Amino acid sequence: MRTTLDLPDPLMRRVKIRAAAQGRKLKEEIADLLERGMAGPQFEILPEGELPYHRHPETGFLVSRSLMTPGYIPPTPEESQAILERANEEEDLRRAGLLS
Repeated sequence: MRTTLDLPDPLMRRVKIRAAAQGRKLKEEIADLLERGMAGPQFEILPEGELPYHRHPETGFLVSRSLMTPGYIPPTPEESQAILERANEEEDLRRAGLLS
């Protein structure tokens, strides 16, 4: 399949050098790099608004679904803030006796 990509010049130079050093065609090297990248760790795509954390059943602590696994992506500041807000709301409800 023929396609067109706009890649940064420094990246393209590195790929060309790599292909030449291995005596390969550029398209072979790019295809190989893409295949290896696609075979790497897969990332979980969550439904809109769902955070990448769950509550540990024994401790009650929030735990990253992907912590210590390949492909771990640290939470964004917005995700961290949402987790803290959710935890604070749950704690307020627990203290008010509205949540067990």
